[in-house]
Amino acid sequence: MKKLLMILILLLGIGGAGVGYYLFYMKPAEDATKQDSEKGKNKPVLADPSGGTSQGVTAVKVNTHFYVNEHKLAVRNAPDPESFPVRYLYKGDPVTVLEQKQGWGRISGYFVYQQGDPEIAEWVAMDSLSEQLPVISKEEREEILMSYIDESDDLLTYKDKFLKITGQLIDEKMCSPEDFDELKGWVRSIRYQERHVYFIYCGGIKSVDKIYFDVDSGEIFY
Repeated sequence: MKKLLMILILLLGIGGAGVGYYLFYMKPAEDATKQDSEKGKNKPVLADPSGGTSQGVTAVKVNTHFYVNEHKLAVRNAPDPESFPVRYLYKGDPVTVLEQKQGWGRISGYFVYQQGDPEIAEWVAMDSLSEQLPVISKEEREEILMSYIDESDDLLTYKDKFLKITGQLIDEKMCSPEDFDELKGWVRSIRYQERHVYFIYCGGIKSVDKIYFDVDSGEIFY
């Protein structure tokens, strides 16, 4: 009887040791392996240039926010320097690049002018963009403003006044560089012949879009 009791106690001890070994050694190892497996499943999958996918590769965030780094940058309707410039951007203008292709950045969605025509979009040269807002010195700013108004009437006489008021109107968002670029500067008004008054169109080409500048008094009026 004592032998049977001793054998039973021995078997219980061996079983308890086995359970302890599993709980304290084997199970933690299994849990760690399971966690590693789950992490592998959750890793992002990146598109492979060859058309396949690359498992377990960490996604790299691509910058899409840029600034124009040229005095005047043509926006074209195709990623081609010979394509038609549909409009212009100016130094410091923010740009969101949706796609990059062979040195060009697409800054608009695709659209069709007429039914049956191919899809087109707006593109700019990437080498004319900067990831940082460009710093413009006083001398460069004057050079830029001068390029907007270099065909103004009586420019030699009122150059400094034209530069000052042009910069003011652009800074206050009353006019854009493109407004000045359209007329190439200030135009002498024949409406006020007894005064030295000049005008520019801002925001349109109607008479209500005219902004007048009296160079003698410094007055701006509409």
